[in-house]
Amino acid sequence: MRDIALTLFVFGLIPYILMRPYVGLLVWSWFGYMNPHRLCYGFAYSFPWVQVVAILTFVSIFLNKEMRRIPKSPVSILMILFFVWTTFTTFFAAETDSAWQHWNEFSKTLIMVWVTLILVNDRRRMHMLVWLIVVSLGFYGLKGGLFTILRGGTQTVFGPAGSFIADNNDLAQALCMVLPLMQYLRLHSQGRLVRVGVGLSMLVTGVAILGTYSRGGLVALAVVSGVLFLKSRRRIALIVVFAALGYVGYHFMPAPWLERMDTLQHARQVNTLQTRIQSWEFATNVALHHPVVGGGFDVYKSASMWRNYGPEGAQSRAIHSIYFRVLGEHGFPGLVLFLGLLFASWRSCARIRKMTRHSLEQRWAYDLSSMLQVSLIAFMTAGLATTSSYFDLSYQLMAMCLLLAIITSDQKAKSLVRENAAPALSVASGQKEVAAYQ
Repeated sequence: MRDIALTLFVFGLIPYILMRPYVGLLVWSWFGYMNPHRLCYGFAYSFPWVQVVAILTFVSIFLNKEMRRIPKSPVSILMILFFVWTTFTTFFAAETDSAWQHWNEFSKTLIMVWVTLILVNDRRRMHMLVWLIVVSLGFYGLKGGLFTILRGGTQTVFGPAGSFIADNNDLAQALCMVLPLMQYLRLHSQGRLVRVGVGLSMLVTGVAILGTYSRGGLVALAVVSGVLFLKSRRRIALIVVFAALGYVGYHFMPAPWLERMDTLQHARQVNTLQTRIQSWEFATNVALHHPVVGGGFDVYKSASMWRNYGPEGAQSRAIHSIYFRVLGEHGFPGLVLFLGLLFASWRSCARIRKMTRHSLEQRWAYDLSSMLQVSLIAFMTAGLATTSSYFDLSYQLMAMCLLLAIITSDQKAKSLVRENAAPALSVASGQKEVAAYQ
């Protein structure tokens, strides 16, 4: 039944996608974040929905003549350079087949990001994209939070199988990243019921993060809570939400959860954390011996590379750090480009905050830029212990940092034109009145 419902829904959207390419981008992003096909059990589970929607979106872009150049800025330039560099390093990858397969997945992610840079050109489209991200990932926040409450926190919350957020750590990271966007919608939604609903969703999503049993997710949640409090307006509701989460974590979560979180205090005595540290050492050794090109995508899958560069007695496993993973897979140039991309995105939002700080008309841009910064902090903090270096949401958020700067500048320029035109119109009107009197 789910398969049929999803198929009818998507095929019903085809005319709208062909008429409005932006609808195609929203549907494309919906499949990327919510993965509704992974909630099915029949033919829809493995059907190439993303490819179909992507093709329809490109056809719509050409039919409606919305093909524009990708905006030129440090963010877009670094993103292109990072893609070019990962392509170059893939030619020297230790695991050739796996590396090219991963490169193909990463290229699809960046294609969606570049389409975002082409199609999102005003506040309305930006706002709709934020809603789409919040609804898509917030669904798993609500689902996971309710599951945690009903089961008393005794079972781990995971994301949909076969997706970027299938792993509990990756799901916790994604939910931490979406919390600031929920706060933006709470600040700028007109209906009171909508604002209250978004606030409750933040609380339940926080419970879901606790329910993932992710230690990195807990650290990221703590950091996001503090930064969100510093960068946001209307903080009383945030205090209530985070106080409730603290109470739930301390008094509601069961003993196994408390014992697992307590291991953060003595990380080197815990086997899983020891193996993660070993994976960091492995990535560092690979980069030191191959400083330019690294080991290519999925270098950690190479048994020979582990024998040569893994610490003594290490177990081969994925590199659980977005930074060490990029370092091991793409060398020091790749890490520099990756960090530069994060920094450029942060700086773009910082400039927006400075430009709109005292503007009531652009208060939305001020708040959104602040929340995008908090989302980046969530990605960078939780990423210390996750493998999600190429998570599609992180790159789309970086693109949104760039687009927000462009939209804000255009909006400010239009406001200046209106302000300059007003005195001229007033003078012209006065001259007409004088002429009529004479």
